[in-house]
Amino acid sequence: MDTEHTSREFTHERKMEVIKRLQQCINLSKLSRGDIKLTAVAMGTSRNTVTNLWKDFKLTSTIRSGKIGRVGRKPTYTQAEITDLVRMVPEGQRSTMRDIAEATGIPLTPLHRSLKQGTFERRSSRLKPLLTDANAQQHKDRRKVYLTKGETVSRRVCKSKRFISKVIFLVAVARPRMDEDRGVMFDGKIGMWPVVKYLPAARSSRNRPAGTLVTTLFNVNAVVCRAYVISRVIPAIKAKFPRRNKHVVLHHDNATPHAAITDELLATVFTDGWTFVVWCQPPNSPDLNVLDLGFFASIQSLQYKSVSRTVDDIIGATFRFRHNGDNQFRLPHLGKDALRRTGALMANVSCPVALLV
Repeated sequence: MDTEHTSREFTHERKMEVIKRLQQCINLSKLSRGDIKLTAVAMGTSRNTVTNLWKDFKLTSTIRSGKIGRVGRKPTYTQAEITDLVRMVPEGQRSTMRDIAEATGIPLTPLHRSLKQGTFERRSSRLKPLLTDANAQQHKDRRKVYLTKGETVSRRVCKSKRFISKVIFLVAVARPRMDEDRGVMFDGKIGMWPVVKYLPAARSSRNRPAGTLVTTLFNVNAVVCRAYVISRVIPAIKAKFPRRNKHVVLHHDNATPHAAITDELLATVFTDGWTFVVWCQPPNSPDLNVLDLGFFASIQSLQYKSVSRTVDDIIGATFRFRHNGDNQFRLPHLGKDALRRTGALMANVSCPVALLV
């Protein structure tokens, strides 16, 4: 026999039914003797419950439960604590919720709840011209930032957005593999080098005196590309690459300056048994286009989180990937453990031709 589940707490509907019964019993603005007891019997509850409910209704004109907000698990962080922690975070590190969680140590879930409750809010900071009033009306770059109550968006200005410097990096990676000679896992990261020069300042300015080394950008051409490959890439490969196979194939992305890297040029660095050849990157090859498809996007997302005002700031923000960076991750839905137990684990993951054409 099914039994009806009853709760210790009155629902909103049952409370309203009790109030309506008592209101119907009112005579000359008050209840008659015995009305509360009759209502308690009719509702199947005690006289004290009906009395307390009627007293609360007369005082507050509501039947809202007094336990709301006073029962349940206490929050780990109060709203005041979250406000203080968020205010201590620099504005440049408040562009995303994950950045705030990393800087404050507060998990994402309490932060999202606080955002809904209005503890802090989301605002956009617009980049304005420095002094001109005419350009002040033009729409410039915007930067999203989270602010607590009472905070205002900081003013950002610049002299011109027409000429923005671009820092070029030369990056070399390889497939991760086991280095049998060293007994360690080779992560595949050869190196990353900014294409810059450090030249002494020709004249003094308000930023630095004359003679101070200044990071200077220059155009990348065939001569620069050859110099960087010979002086930086090749020594890094010899220092980090597993030495069991000293035959290295260099793939480039078919850019015009990269065509200056030829087999004849690489023959000049055939030392200690190392041999180098250069190939053009084949089209529709996700395995050989790992830089553009993943590595560069990850580095750039880290760089965008920092406010860079100089070339050195951009280089420093880009090299953040070196700190505690690793490529130890599990590819989902491959069933590698089961394939390894059956001896059918493939050396390289194949890609269907239909995905490439």
